[in-house]
Amino acid sequence: MSRKEIDSHFAKINELIVEIQDIVPDGSYKMVKFRADLAGLLVVAITATYENCVKEILCEYANKKHVAFGKFATRNFEKLNSKIRINDLERYCSIFDPDIKIRFRKNLARTKSKILNRVGKNIEDSYMQLLAWRHAFAHAHIQQTTIEEAVSYFVLSKRIIYILDDAFNDE
Repeated sequence: MSRKEIDSHFAKINELIVEIQDIVPDGSYKMVKFRADLAGLLVVAITATYENCVKEILCEYANKKHVAFGKFATRNFEKLNSKIRINDLERYCSIFDPDIKIRFRKNLARTKSKILNRVGKNIEDSYMQLLAWRHAFAHAHIQQTTIEEAVSYFVLSKRIIYILDDAFNDE
């Protein structure tokens, strides 16, 4: 999957963020509950986009290897159902090729370290936090974040998807 294709998925999230901020700006006391609901929905949209990107990365890789393998991967990964934690991604990498898992881990460690040193934020923790917020909101309607916090975690954590894609394409 090209960076441009991944970014086209992320562009939809960015458009949603702009629309939310335009329609329901921060600072309105009356809108606190509604903004909390929107933050939960935004997190669900972000993680669903991540799931879709993971599926596309896996299926595209399989299709490049062989059409039948691509069809198998499409059927097999049709329902990831939020199984996209870091250890899930590592498992998917190793299913296809242990070298992909090595590249994923190495690139994740390098990028994580760079960003941690530069801005003091951990992209892996940000990614996992988004998944936790999604689970809490989707299954129990627990609102644990703000729109602004969800956006900042999205900006950091989307690098995990880039790293996964790079691991599958850097042969």
